[in-house]
Amino acid sequence: ILTDRKTQLHFDGYTSDWINIDNSIGQGDPLSMILYIIYSADLVDVAKPRQGRTSPEELTLAFVDDTALVAIGKDFTE
Repeated sequence: ILTDRKTQLHFDGYTSDWINIDNSIGQGDPLSMILYIIYSADLVDVAKPRQGRTSPEELTLAFVDDTALVAIGKDFTE
């Protein structure tokens, strides 16, 4: 476990103050992949066909540590 680490958030031209990270696991550590899969396993089950429909309007695609949720509709409100 790594200690004495800091991070910042960068998005839309905004940069946060430094944030202390109390503890962490290094990138590429085999333990981080296992913990991520346990933590996010339920995300894959979020998109299921609605009752009475044969094809899903939501899809979940997942591979190792990447997950994408896709919603399909005629417009934004559907």
